Order: sequence, then C-alpha cells, then structure tokens
Amino acid sequence: ILPSVRGAEPAAAPAADALHVALMGAGVQGRVLMSASLPIPGVRFRAIADVWDRARRVAASYLRSYDIVANTYSDYRELLEKEKGLHAAIIATPDGVHAEQAVACLKAGLHVYCEKPMAGTLEGARAMVRAARETGRLLQIGYQRRSNPRYRHVAENLLRKAKLTGRLTAADAQWCQAVAE
Repeated sequence: ILPSVRGAEPAAAPAADALHVALMGAGVQGRVLMSASLPIPGVRFRAIADVWDRARRVAASYLRSYDIVANTYSDYRELLEKEKGLHAAIIATPDGVHAEQAVACLKAGLHVYCEKPMAGTLEGARAMVRAARETGRLLQIGYQRRSNPRYRHVAENLLRKAKLTGRLTAADAQWCQAVAE
C-alpha cells in the first residue's frame, strides 16, 4: 500500500523543535510524500485530512506502525480549526483544490508543500503567491522531476546541444507508471 523507501525508519523521538505536519490528501501520492518525510529528523505527522475514509485509515495505520498517532479529518477546514501547534502542511489532494487549501493553510500560519500542478487557474496560483507573501510563510510546489537527471540530460544534451528537434515550440509529455493500491 505504501512504497518502500530506503531508510524509511522515522527519525528518533521528537525533539522540542520538531516540525509538526498535517497531510492533506492521503491517497497514493500523499502517502508517498508521508513515507518519504518520515526519515527526516524532526518531522512529525500530527493530522491527516482526506475526504475518503479508506485513505485516512490506511495513512493513519501506517503511521501507527511507527508509533505515531495522527488525528484524522474528512474536511481540511476542521483540521485547521482544531489542530493547534502545526507548523506545516503537505497538500497532495486533487489538483482543483490545491489553491483553496494552500491559501487556507498559509493564512492559518502554516508553511506549505503542495504537489503540482500549483493551481487549476492563473488566479488560483496568484492567490497562493499573495497568501505566501502576506503571511511570510514558505510555499513550495513539487516539481521534482524537472531536476531528474534523465530530463536534464534530454534538455541539455539532446535539445540544446545536439538540437535534435530543431526549434521546439511546444511539447506534450506523459509519465506512465503502474500504481497498485
């Protein structure tokens, strides 16, 4: 149900300066991010929000296997209202709600890591940037594949140096990967 992550043992017991995190969206990608975050020293998941009961239960069960208890919510607004002492949120919900949830988290004083795409509209993306600036909180959008060595090789060596495509005016790509849930 969750990917195996090298060194996925969570870091040692929480320090006083632990980073308390909420996970919004406990589907496959949310659980991948949660699993990848567990080994980071100081990161502690405290809450999970997802509209799907099964997703909440699977994520909470995974955390319990590491002796981590996280409160679960079906509505992210209830999570933001009830959870005190959070520092950050990871947003891995459906694309159409990224902007709404990120803005709400930023305004609640949380730093935000949000999966791509940033927002479904330009206005949504602008609202996220405005909220980050107004609150002084960090906002990061997950575009990790842009730094993947495979893509860097294609961009630098095949497109720029070898000019295999000539003048490139548009590109459409797809990442296909089997996912079992």
